[in-house]
Amino acid sequence: MDKYFGEVANALPTGVRLRLERVHQKHGSLRVDAMADGAVEQSVQLALDKAEILADSRSYRYCETCGKLGSLRNKHWLYVACEAHADGSPPLPPDEGGISLYGVAYEYDEGLDDLVVVARDDEATD
Repeated sequence: MDKYFGEVANALPTGVRLRLERVHQKHGSLRVDAMADGAVEQSVQLALDKAEILADSRSYRYCETCGKLGSLRNKHWLYVACEAHADGSPPLPPDEGGISLYGVAYEYDEGLDDLVVVARDDEATD
């Protein structure tokens, strides 16, 4: 969450506040529902959307109990745990699905801790 709020602070113009609707868990990952309190340029909205997706992607990698490196697990529900808190459940791959914003497809690069462009809609028509 610290990284998320840092990214939001860097994206928002002076005087624009963030309206945080809710923070919750869904399918084993962190979800943040927030928006700028007022109209912002598309580049600002893109940065806010990316910050939410990065928070979600990062949450698949850290134990929700202790914060150490972990993996998605399934034991009647999806959760993220390190080996010590896995309660015998084997690791699953992160379920990040396709990430698309404003006609651009992204994927999370764990080494860069960032979203990287996979394809653009205009490239599909070339």
